[in-house]
Amino acid sequence: MSAQVSGTPRSTGRFVAVLACALITLAFVLCGCDFALDGGGSSDSSAASSSSSTSSSSKVQTFTPSGGSATVTIKIASGSENKEAAEAIQHAVDASGVAVEIHYMGSLDIMGVLKDGGDDYDAVWPASSIWISLGDTSHLVKDAESTSTTPVVFGVSKAKAIELGWADSSGATKQVSTSDIITAVQNGQLTFSMTSATQSNSGASAYLAFLSALSGESGPLTADDLQNEEVTSQVKELLSGVDRSSGSSDWLKDMVVSDPENHQAMVNYESLVIQANKELEAKGADPLLAIYPSDGIAISDSPLGYVDRGQGSTVKDAFDSFQSALEDDEAKLLLERVGRRCGLGGKLANPDDEEVSRAFRSDWGITTDASVLKSVPMPAADVITQALQLYQSDLRKPSYTIWVVDYSGSMYGEGKDGVVEGLTEALDPERSAASMIQPGEQDVNVLVPFSSSVHDICTVTGTDTSELLDLARSTSADGGTFLYPALEQALELATQAEQSGTYTVAIVAMTDGMSTYDEKDEFEDSYRNSGTTVPIFSIMFGDADSSQLDELAELSNGKVFDGREGDLADVFRQVKGYN
Repeated sequence: MSAQVSGTPRSTGRFVAVLACALITLAFVLCGCDFALDGGGSSDSSAASSSSSTSSSSKVQTFTPSGGSATVTIKIASGSENKEAAEAIQHAVDASGVAVEIHYMGSLDIMGVLKDGGDDYDAVWPASSIWISLGDTSHLVKDAESTSTTPVVFGVSKAKAIELGWADSSGATKQVSTSDIITAVQNGQLTFSMTSATQSNSGASAYLAFLSALSGESGPLTADDLQNEEVTSQVKELLSGVDRSSGSSDWLKDMVVSDPENHQAMVNYESLVIQANKELEAKGADPLLAIYPSDGIAISDSPLGYVDRGQGSTVKDAFDSFQSALEDDEAKLLLERVGRRCGLGGKLANPDDEEVSRAFRSDWGITTDASVLKSVPMPAADVITQALQLYQSDLRKPSYTIWVVDYSGSMYGEGKDGVVEGLTEALDPERSAASMIQPGEQDVNVLVPFSSSVHDICTVTGTDTSELLDLARSTSADGGTFLYPALEQALELATQAEQSGTYTVAIVAMTDGMSTYDEKDEFEDSYRNSGTTVPIFSIMFGDADSSQLDELAELSNGKVFDGREGDLADVFRQVKGYN
């Protein structure tokens, strides 16, 4: 580890076992809206609206029957990828007369909900049944059934796929192996975006499929395979092609759609590749072609299950009605129209429907041949544990994260304490290991504290982040909020790190107020002129100006995290999961 403090920029266990047990069951494959509702199973005697919408943070979406009021509302913990299923959900709500309040979160969070006894949720709807089978240690989940399936694939821009020789001008794709993808990365011909293997189901599924494919064995991945330098070096080479990481599959899709010129490929669910293409075509951009690696991909089975916390028969009957409606022919049709597979064995239930055909388009590289969904044997629990440890400590691309932290006078006391606690949760090796976000030997973390001026900057490389955290604790909170000068210095560092090609790079800005230094336009010009694609992730708390932070997110294809309510340390953990 190395550390550096300067006045100007210079270049420079809890989830492990849980994930291991959960992922044993993972199946790999070869080639109207009201926000006042809270609590689960609640009565609602008010008139219901006939549409759906989301909260400003896009974390909660409530559906109510269009034909009248609902007497019961069920609360569901759901993967973010289910946002695309809104029409099918609305149909099920209308058909059952049951309102649903959907809280979007990561698969690991859903698993945590179950391990904590279900909290106040009435149902769970993760990307894969593995998170139910592991998290449900108290056997609360009843009647879990798959709602659809979708494989995890590479989505590569058509122009790039043709350039690589993986497709022709019609969009018809050729057989591509994991080794072919590695070769493209090694030759500097391909970079791609992918969710974190320790934070997202799609990332974990893809990563373990890569290992299985490259082991070259017909049986399960073994501990010996993970000790095989040829296998691990190939996976590390493959992951060196990652240009952006994420903690959410749905957000990753949105990021690629927002900037297709700079992000020409992603690893994601087939259904999200289809959704991305609909949006890309609407804006006149090149579509993505689905590439199904011939030697190893994974499949998501999207199960919906009831969480029995003793709510009583009224809530259980309401769940049964909603689940049944989500499985009827109309719901299956609506799900397939957004790219989900609802037939047996990965087939389509409605292949002749015009809208389904427009989703599963051969000129997007989509294949409806269910033979690409063949499973391979699962590794043992200790092997998966080792694989995840390898990912976080050695195999993933190193990260370079610049933490721009507000130390103005309004941060004195509780505000500063919350930020220090959040940084500790994200960067302290032992505490961050509980969330599988601990720093690796090659990771770089930079603290840029500011108030009325930019304070001394601290840069640490490796797993020992104590000097950075000590500076975070000892810096006094007083003065004004000069956000943009601090971001200017962070941008200089970020641009240098990005140009090296060694890291995934991100800036994280934390403030509780509006910048009192009016150089927004100058900073935005600097960002555009830098040629960088580094995202700015902002954490909003206190009286932070949401418009300023939203503008930073739009400028950099980043994201705003709301830390004004709930556990601020948890927000820091979420942000670190994006880099």
